[in-house]
Amino acid sequence: MTDIYAHYNASLFGQEEPEDVRDFARAVAGMSTDHTEDQKKLCRIFEDWKKLCERERRGEAAFNSTSIGDDIHVVLWEEIKHNIRKAGGDMGWEALSDDEKRKREDEAYRRACARIGQEKIDAMTPEQRRYIKLFLWGGCCMHKEMNAVKGGNARMTAFWKAQGFVGPIKLVNKDNRVAAASGDSATKERVTEAAQGGAVKLCSLAGAVFAHKDKKKGQQDTLQIYMESIIGYMIRFPDTSNTRYQAFCEAAAELITKLDFYRRFLELVRNLKDKRTFTNMEKNVFDALFNVPTLTELCVLVLYSQSISHPYMREVRGMLKNLLELGGEHRRVLGHLQKLLDDRQLLLSPQASYETGALDGKPWERPDAFYAIQRLAPQLPHLKGALIAFLEGARDTWVHFTSEFEEGGKIASASASKKRRAFMKPTNDDNEGALRAYRVDVRDNPRLSIAQHNARKMYQKNNTSAFMQMHFTPAHHRSLMQQARDEEAAQLPAKSRAKQVAEWRRVDEEKHAGDARRGERAENKAAKEGPVVHVVDLPGLLVKPPTIPILKGYLNWYRAQGDTTIPKNARLDKKALVLDALIAAVERYNTLESEAASAEVVQDAQIEVEDDAMQGIKDDFSESEAGDY
Repeated sequence: MTDIYAHYNASLFGQEEPEDVRDFARAVAGMSTDHTEDQKKLCRIFEDWKKLCERERRGEAAFNSTSIGDDIHVVLWEEIKHNIRKAGGDMGWEALSDDEKRKREDEAYRRACARIGQEKIDAMTPEQRRYIKLFLWGGCCMHKEMNAVKGGNARMTAFWKAQGFVGPIKLVNKDNRVAAASGDSATKERVTEAAQGGAVKLCSLAGAVFAHKDKKKGQQDTLQIYMESIIGYMIRFPDTSNTRYQAFCEAAAELITKLDFYRRFLELVRNLKDKRTFTNMEKNVFDALFNVPTLTELCVLVLYSQSISHPYMREVRGMLKNLLELGGEHRRVLGHLQKLLDDRQLLLSPQASYETGALDGKPWERPDAFYAIQRLAPQLPHLKGALIAFLEGARDTWVHFTSEFEEGGKIASASASKKRRAFMKPTNDDNEGALRAYRVDVRDNPRLSIAQHNARKMYQKNNTSAFMQMHFTPAHHRSLMQQARDEEAAQLPAKSRAKQVAEWRRVDEEKHAGDARRGERAENKAAKEGPVVHVVDLPGLLVKPPTIPILKGYLNWYRAQGDTTIPKNARLDKKALVLDALIAAVERYNTLESEAASAEVVQDAQIEVEDDAMQGIKDDFSESEAGDY
């Protein structure tokens, strides 16, 4: 904003009627962002700036008034004396350059204005102070809904293990599948444990197979042709390759509704290949479409989206909705979630209806998906439990992400007129769309700067051409062209890039210095505790134990091998305790080594068979950015 005001004030219009950027800050009554901590911090910084601007401008008005009180002179004189003291006295002040003196005088003037302005604000009535301080924050409703789905899915993912049930199959990527096949049993277990599974992962992979963002990959063209031949029209599979609201829930609805179709389609894709084999990703999707726990999670995503997500978004995306007035809507969401938890049959009963199951009581967004779940439900024994877990997780997440509407909070305490004054759209769609437009613009014009992109977009959005035709004279055109030349000569984008590189170097040097400090501490610790080495002769060590520092050095070696059960050195203050801990660590390590050696003997006998099993598996896809192929 400072740059915008600077450009305006440099123009002929600004020279005739200058504007102050601080008046913009004073006029802002609220901000809407997503819910990340950096955005909340930005709002706090902006609010502090708004308060400072209010004080400074009111203080300036007092200085510029026809009647200046003695109190103003006192404040100004105190700031002048503060400047002189800070410079080291009169001689220090006189030694400063003229530019430095002017800079410090300007700072003193602004401090004096802020002090006088605060006195003027303190003299106001409480209602006047509340009016000028008004600044409300609201979180984007789309992000609330998206985070609620994440919270529900996290709780549902934990449900399987918590209840001791077999969960969704793990969808292992290509590289890890090869590593597991060529490794020992421990490697297989680690790979399987680290792999993801479940409905959300399936939807992500299905989006990459059925609607890949790179048109040269995936099966989207084949899918469209086959779909038209079977159902008579084409539908693009939901885009899960990008961060899009409700994309995973929509993908879940598509898969559940046309479950048999997508199973048959993947078989067709396999049979059309010369070697009749799936790629790793296709195999993952195909297997998951037959996996009961994964299908259970898909159904839960659909039930939640039909009962909460779609009705909620229909409400908040209505015409001229004010985010600040949606506190009641969010209380209704929490109330409806509790109603569904109290009576799961509102969604699971064969007689379930949108009139009682949907948040707004209106027809399901996708009735075909809801009825498909009704048909599948008898085959899904844990559908009820998974649904309860998801609803509980979603409810708790909604509570967390609607905290700005709490009773007694700033929004709840604001009057209707203040909410209208701080009007903000319920969603951050405009900014999300603008960011996407910038990404596309930069892709097409790699050397395009942010300033150039913003200038082009503002020129279009503000209908600047019409304004120029109506108000510009030849003098205005000359002034504007001169400003453009001056800005181009200043090489601002290059300076911005240089500033970024300088910051990168600062961070890099700071981390190198931190590494050096940690290395020095480790060396000092090693010198104090003895060298980090492996115990070779435990019986001999027990006959003639070394000093405690050397024993702790042995313990540090076993800690480095991953033994997390060894007590901290600070708790081992006696040699007997250190010896007991060391003996236990050696025994644990030797046991693991023996088990690994036994497993390796068995693994050697299986390698040839597994190598044969891997023959003929050919991945037709290129490597993906996420390593999923």
